[in-house]
Amino acid sequence: MNRQENIRPARVAGSFYERNAEALRQEIQTRLANAPAYNGTDEILAAAVPHAGYVYSADIAAPVFKALSKATFDTVIVIGHDFGANAPGIIGVLCDFTAFRTPLGDVPVDLELSEALHSADERFVVNNHVHRQEHSIEVQLPFLQTVAKDFKIVPILFGEATPEHCHRLAELLEEHRGNRRILVLSSTDLSHYPTAQTARKLDAQTVTFAQHFDLEGLCRWQSQGPWERELGVETPICSAGGLGTAIVWAQMHGASQCTVLRQGNSGDVSGDDARVVGYASMLFVKKSASGGSAEPEFALATAQQNYLLKLARQTIQDELTGNGTPPEPPQDDALLQPAAVFVTLHKQGRLRGCIGTTAARMPLYKAVAEYAKLAAFEDPRFPAVTVDELSELDIEISVLSPMRKIASADAIVPGKHGVTVRQGFRSGLFLPQVWEQLPDLESFMGYLCAEKAGLPWNAWQSPKTELQVFTVHAFQETAR
Repeated sequence: MNRQENIRPARVAGSFYERNAEALRQEIQTRLANAPAYNGTDEILAAAVPHAGYVYSADIAAPVFKALSKATFDTVIVIGHDFGANAPGIIGVLCDFTAFRTPLGDVPVDLELSEALHSADERFVVNNHVHRQEHSIEVQLPFLQTVAKDFKIVPILFGEATPEHCHRLAELLEEHRGNRRILVLSSTDLSHYPTAQTARKLDAQTVTFAQHFDLEGLCRWQSQGPWERELGVETPICSAGGLGTAIVWAQMHGASQCTVLRQGNSGDVSGDDARVVGYASMLFVKKSASGGSAEPEFALATAQQNYLLKLARQTIQDELTGNGTPPEPPQDDALLQPAAVFVTLHKQGRLRGCIGTTAARMPLYKAVAEYAKLAAFEDPRFPAVTVDELSELDIEISVLSPMRKIASADAIVPGKHGVTVRQGFRSGLFLPQVWEQLPDLESFMGYLCAEKAGLPWNAWQSPKTELQVFTVHAFQETAR
């Protein structure tokens, strides 16, 4: 890259935000003052903010920047809009500008780190023209200039949003970080151009992927999600690559929580609910030592459990008789929240089917109905359930907590944690219930690697293997 001074001018000053420096500074300070105070003591590792014109999205973004005023960083990886299928095989588009200019001054680019990324992988390209035309990085800079001092940026426009690309970018940042204190900032809007009602539904799903650190689900959601059936929807998120990299970076450094600070859409400002853009601001944090390490316990009331168990049985019966209709949404917010679920069938104490998902991709009640049907009729280990067997089945439902990455198996609590292992494209999962058959750690992890993931027995001890833990709220039918 060329180190000769080459400053990118402010392109959207006067349209997306104030051109006059004093007016801009005053607007940002006012929006920060009106944002809720952030009193957390946890380490902020990454964040996500929208990038629309300030009149629409600045109040959504302000709580994140208010929180960042208390954070420690000197290098911000600002990841803007991605190009998806228009940039196949490309991880990111870099530039060789020495600084980005705003009305508040120049923000220096960390050319050394940019050059390291470019040299390390040919899937990074340099294109100043693309950066000159794009606004998604620029609009974040006046806020950063207001809340932080003496920082540099690495501006990246994402290429094709895939899990592998997100992992590769995060890994290279870690490899070349040196003594830098890095913050990953994903600049992304959510759903584009549906009605406000549809936007709220789609945005809730997108945010759920972030809250569950579900990178694969997020990328799949952007590229081939069922949102394509919704009228007017162009995309559910315009920078899945940036948000995905934030997820990976945060997990790599021990993040245990994604907190949504604000959500909304352009219709909240314009009053036009017919065609909107969705927004959300989020923080990815690592819990401080003083904050304790207890994992939140998820539980459902007895009435909610009974509803779901009845729904699972009714779904299987309806499939057998051909008389069923899709379940109506229950009048219970807890059952309408996206959840990761496994449904397990036993017959006379022996496993008869078990299928589920580790990602929260649909409301809890829908997930239970869907996986009850799959467990009964699509588990490749067993023939489909018959009408004669229905009365002999016992149904168990397991609702999973979000996955949490761990550094080694030393963090696994036998009897409590479910575990996933992943190495390359191979992965496997055991629910906590498996501890009843495999009570010692070595057997549990060995069978998980060998039988579920197709990995060597001792792969769980390799630093190349990613380990994640989760807890489960499980409940089953009582005597009928």
